[in-house]
Amino acid sequence: MRVYSEQSLVLRPSVKPPGPATEGLLQQREAVDNETERLMGELAHAKARIEALEKLRVVAERVSSELDLETLLADALASAVSIVGAAAGSLLLLDEPRGELEFAVVSGGGGEGLVGKRMPAQAGVAGWVVQHREPLVVNDPANDARFYPEVSAEADFPTVSLICVPMIAKGQVIGVLEALNKGNGGRFGEEDVAQLLAFASQAAVAIENARLYRALADERDRILAVEQEIRNQLARDLHDGPAQLLASLIMRLRLGLRLLDQGHASAREELGTLEPLLERALREVRTMLFDLRPVILEARGLVAAVEEYARRQREEKFDVRLSVRGESRRLRPATERAIFAIVQEAIGNSRKHSHAEGAVVKIHFGEGRLDIEVQDAGDGFDLEGVQADYASRGSLGLLNMRERAQACGGDFILRSKPGEGTTVFLSVPLE
Repeated sequence: MRVYSEQSLVLRPSVKPPGPATEGLLQQREAVDNETERLMGELAHAKARIEALEKLRVVAERVSSELDLETLLADALASAVSIVGAAAGSLLLLDEPRGELEFAVVSGGGGEGLVGKRMPAQAGVAGWVVQHREPLVVNDPANDARFYPEVSAEADFPTVSLICVPMIAKGQVIGVLEALNKGNGGRFGEEDVAQLLAFASQAAVAIENARLYRALADERDRILAVEQEIRNQLARDLHDGPAQLLASLIMRLRLGLRLLDQGHASAREELGTLEPLLERALREVRTMLFDLRPVILEARGLVAAVEEYARRQREEKFDVRLSVRGESRRLRPATERAIFAIVQEAIGNSRKHSHAEGAVVKIHFGEGRLDIEVQDAGDGFDLEGVQADYASRGSLGLLNMRERAQACGGDFILRSKPGEGTTVFLSVPLE
């Protein structure tokens, strides 16, 4: 009888070396782990990207709703600096006629003193971005020939890295956004460029909207000012003309009635003197109505209206002579109104200020253009001096003439010198 111990009954697994199938499973598991790690990294990156885009959307929405230009510029720059995690930044607007970039707003770095300063539109990194309409990252400004060190030196702010993107609205570069010195000593990368470019396009549209809003507000104020000027002029004309005549008529009428009641023979003579005064008052009222709305202009056209206006001026002892060349034709009503208003303004200025006895109006219907010239041989004036302080003079006559000429697509020229008279020239395309 064979006796077995408990120890001898324990089954021991046999250890075999891994086969090809086991190695394949281990490799697959490692590949899955690597792919999982990669996907988790991409997921984290996507989440960060979504958060950044959401932040960009909120910022762009806030900026786009702002219509005050100064506030908008400050908000746009602050948002741009925040988006890319920079220490400072600047927003420069392009003054294309002068070929310059102007620091509209500066944030951080002690560069606030740069606001209002100008630089050539081709200078520096900003100039390069404007010329090439492309973003630019410079992580070593000291060794980049495009860097404009004068600005950094003036701001006393060492620049170790910068990113600059163009602001483009309606296909035109209106300025640039600059962000300086990435946080924690880092470098600006492609994501910073993409985010700042996206924001810059939104900011550019918002800036253009704010500019249009300001232009509309300025135009509204100008129209109100013109309306008030016309009201004031009408009040003066009424006071100095028909109102004075009517007051005199009332006094003479009362005197004539009193003499009539007392049986004086001179009563009829006194009442008879009222007729020319009444005719004069009627003439002045009709002249004012003609100036406000020349019905003849609507009915018979520009030449007939200028002829009538010249005749009325001659009745008022200001000799206006008219000459017309070419085949007269009708223009668009708005164009005829603008031209006639310019002629009125030019003759009115000549009558009030030139000390001349009259003026000459020349109208020439040429090939494709209508040329009008209003000339006097009066005192003339210093044109540059008048234009230099025009805003403080309280008169909008010259500005009105220029704007009316622009409104009908015309060219406006004003020539004058002391002692040499004044010439107003207008050339308008014929439809």
